[in-house]
Amino acid sequence: MRVLTVIAEMGSGGAEAVVHDLTSRLAADGVAVAVASNGGWRADRLAAAGIATPAVPLADAGLPAMLRSAGVLRRVQRSWRPDLVHTHNVRATAAVHAASLGRPGRHRPPLVTTVHGLADDHYGPAVRVLARASDVVVAVSDDVRERLVRAGLPAERVVVVENAVPDPRPEAPATRAGLAVPDGVPLVLCVARLAPPKRLDLLLDAWAAVPDAHLLVAGDGPDRAALERRGVSRVTFLGDRDDVGRLLAVADLLVLPSDREGLPMAVLEAMAAGVPVVASAVGGLRELDPSAVHLVAPGRAAALAGAVAGLLADPPRRAGLAARGQELVARRFSSAGMVGGYRNAYALAIGEGEPVVTKARP
Repeated sequence: MRVLTVIAEMGSGGAEAVVHDLTSRLAADGVAVAVASNGGWRADRLAAAGIATPAVPLADAGLPAMLRSAGVLRRVQRSWRPDLVHTHNVRATAAVHAASLGRPGRHRPPLVTTVHGLADDHYGPAVRVLARASDVVVAVSDDVRERLVRAGLPAERVVVVENAVPDPRPEAPATRAGLAVPDGVPLVLCVARLAPPKRLDLLLDAWAAVPDAHLLVAGDGPDRAALERRGVSRVTFLGDRDDVGRLLAVADLLVLPSDREGLPMAVLEAMAAGVPVVASAVGGLRELDPSAVHLVAPGRAAALAGAVAGLLADPPRRAGLAARGQELVARRFSSAGMVGGYRNAYALAIGEGEPVVTKARP
């Protein structure tokens, strides 16, 4: 089987982590895979492993970039001849659909789309694209699936495949000296794109009420300059990182104050590493075992500060969350399970499988 995966970028985001893990495992199982994107460090790693990574200008917004991407994808499909195309999120899906237009009589390979999460008002427009373009839609959580169905996508065309935590790469932990943080100071890590849905502004608002701790922010994005200009003390902006595992190894806590999420990889990776988590009770996070992650109401700086400060002051509580988080990841979020779910979605798309909706488990 030949699978062409299409995604806007292959940098540090959660969707990119899923693509890297999934395609690497499919390739190891003998599936011919290629990943078309605007590039990034994960694409470089796939290329070094021998996986084709054609360049497509999908990271650029607007109609001209979409048309350029469609033209490139048309040529990629003509030369690579996939049996199935797998897109991640709506922009990539629209570009693949545009690439298939105006080609009467040409075979269009089945299209599977993964939706990693959208703003509330984007589900309606997204469903209009998905209903025309995609044979099977994968939602990364029950919450995403329910939103897609409420927006009008036929329920029988949507399956749930939860994200998974890839096997960790051997890495030496980051050092306190390298992070310019004194020994003995609790470290709180936030791994997120610096853009509105992640609500780093809320975290900075809350930080004054978290005493005697240092915040590390790993990520980049359009809000970075404005966030740095706020000059909040005991905060270090690290920029985009490809070594989050090293940072988790020295973190006492991970925090994610988002307004919306599908099923964030940062939270799953922290739990797998034995790092307790404070996160907003949104999207797929609400489907996690409450004994394994501390959830707080979104948009409330005081609640966020209280949860972070309370956990930093309670080592036994942190240890309990860490242990239950690791157990939950091992039981529910394995790469083998995710790959099996996607193989089922591929079989459905080519007409060889039976509809299965994987429900979240407690």
